[in-house]
Amino acid sequence: MLGIRDRIKEAPWYNPDQKVTIGGLGSIGSWLTFMMGRIVNTIYVYDFDHVEENNLGGQLYGKHHISLDKSVATINSSKLYNPKTKIIPRGKFEEGSGVTPITFAGFDNMLARKHMFESWKSMENKELYVDGRLTAEQFWVYAITPDRIERYEKDYLPDDSEIPELPCSFKSTTHISAMIASVMTVMFTNYTNNKKFEENISELPFETKYIAPINLFES
Repeated sequence: MLGIRDRIKEAPWYNPDQKVTIGGLGSIGSWLTFMMGRIVNTIYVYDFDHVEENNLGGQLYGKHHISLDKSVATINSSKLYNPKTKIIPRGKFEEGSGVTPITFAGFDNMLARKHMFESWKSMENKELYVDGRLTAEQFWVYAITPDRIERYEKDYLPDDSEIPELPCSFKSTTHISAMIASVMTVMFTNYTNNKKFEENISELPFETKYIAPINLFES
């Protein structure tokens, strides 16, 4: 019987020893941890919240996870789907918290996203920072490499007060949450592919946007 990773072990981007950090285990991070857990062996996760019933509509949790810490629920799920992957909880992300050279931000607020970006930017060996944002029918993914820092800081880090507030019951959906996690995972595989071959053979767009009502991808 083939193992979970046997079908991808020959992929040029496959690097199970890579360690990554994921900020937030909600609509983006819960799905992203599931997907990245099939590729890498170690994932550090930041979240201090617990699973509530209203999370079930867009996040990768079931009724049996209600009241559990999201990090605990994620670890429990990983044992079923990603037995080789270590999910290491880090609690709440605060200013100055540690990250890895490849880091993903999936927080539900801009302040935590800014703090995580600053931690990543301060690393000497930083490689890739992937920022995902969504609504119920749209998403945006930003792939930041060291040469893109200035552009990202200048135009793509607004304050929380500048973000329109959406109805609580329509902030995320399962299909859009799974889609953005897939795209963020592709940013990782494309970056890793380019790094291995030392050539830009896989596209790594600065911004990827999807709008569901008109079924449009833009990059």
